[in-house]
Amino acid sequence: MVKQKVKVKKPKIRINFDPSKCWWCQACELACSLFHEGVCSRSLSRLRIEIDVFNGKVTAHLCQQCDFPTCLYVCPVEGAVIIDEETGSRVIVEDKCVGCGLCAKHCPYNTDGWIIRFKADERKYIKCDLCGGHPQCVEVCPTKALTYREK
Repeated sequence: MVKQKVKVKKPKIRINFDPSKCWWCQACELACSLFHEGVCSRSLSRLRIEIDVFNGKVTAHLCQQCDFPTCLYVCPVEGAVIIDEETGSRVIVEDKCVGCGLCAKHCPYNTDGWIIRFKADERKYIKCDLCGGHPQCVEVCPTKALTYREK
């Protein structure tokens, strides 16, 4: 059953990506996984940098911190997806996540599974939580291809 859509607090921060500034170093992915998991692993990053070397293009896949977060509305477990009071970010609470995948399935931006990702060893889903208001991907980006704006 889908929860009724109620008005939720809007995010205070959103991360922006400028592909023209990106050097393709992927330091952002490593900083993210190091901050959250204690290891440098692209597969545990909460954002994904997709590089098309043949066409010279780069795309960032990251949570849009939606004004009406489908991940929150479809989650069947109370408190497993919350809105952080300080940042307004949409957060998956890993201790409460049961790994059903409804959040990932229903996210309109998660078409490739790179925004809401399955953490196989724990059978939980993870996504960007804006690092408590100090996104590590933004902090480490040497060219400022990733920035954030406060709303």
